[in-house]
Amino acid sequence: MKKQGLQIVSLCLFATLALSSAPAQSRITVKVPFAFNVSDQSFPAGQYSLFSSRDHLTLQNSTGAAVFFGIVNSVSGRHVSERGEVIFHCYEERCFLSELWVPTRENGSQLLLSKTEKEWAKNRKLKANDFALLEVSGKQ
Repeated sequence: MKKQGLQIVSLCLFATLALSSAPAQSRITVKVPFAFNVSDQSFPAGQYSLFSSRDHLTLQNSTGAAVFFGIVNSVSGRHVSERGEVIFHCYEERCFLSELWVPTRENGSQLLLSKTEKEWAKNRKLKANDFALLEVSGKQ
């Protein structure tokens, strides 16, 4: 009995440690009214859900299928609305997903510049215009 009690306490301690050390994942859903790029992939306009953890971002389409998974950096310095924001860098008619800001986290998640975005910025000698979308009110 004593051995079984020790195993139960050990299991509870392990579960508590695993949950507390797991990175908190945050989700935001937006309706993107234009075609856009993430990394070197193109996506049509539509509703998307973005999930971020400490160092990864997952993009899901409206059917819930994961269409992108990538590495992000943590960024700070932006005041976030209560609904969260998704930031795009736009060059003329081409937009690139850049940042995800959720209201439940102090820092945002920033994607690395893709090869395609670097080429757009260099070849057009344009500064990117930031475009922010707020989370849609009706979640999936």
